[in-house]
Amino acid sequence: MAEDIFNTPTEEVSRLVAEVRETKELLRELSGKLSRIETRLKRAFPIAFVRNANGTAREKKDSRQGVPTLTGDAAIALYRSLVDLAKMDQIEEVRNRLTALSLPDLSLMRRELGASLGKRKASPKALTEAILGRIRESVMLSKHTNRQELLDQDTAPSGEDDREKGA
Repeated sequence: MAEDIFNTPTEEVSRLVAEVRETKELLRELSGKLSRIETRLKRAFPIAFVRNANGTAREKKDSRQGVPTLTGDAAIALYRSLVDLAKMDQIEEVRNRLTALSLPDLSLMRRELGASLGKRKASPKALTEAILGRIRESVMLSKHTNRQELLDQDTAPSGEDDREKGA
């Protein structure tokens, strides 16, 4: 009988798997070499890598941030009005007014309030939720204390009140 000159399907598959492994290893080596060469070139000629593939200068990403239309004081004033609305249980109106703000305005307001986003990206939804959290905190705190009373106590001289009561 003559010996079979063709590979069996199992032998062919194992041979192809070995070829794929060798090719992948070669590509890894090539990729590493290219990365090292590119790194050296960037160090030697940093200006050459400022341009993109089209040869035009790279633009800085705007990261969806524009210029806010609110000032810091205007953001705080808006916050106070939103807190007043929330105290009257008009939370949907508060949410609607926050939704109407642009991303830069929401971001400015969040910074002014010192609200943290944690690991979330600065999306309109995340910013709105952070600001709503501050509004809820303010409403909860004001239910237990009268803010104006506290402010009036801070402005009154501390020693005079005690002397007037004793006299």
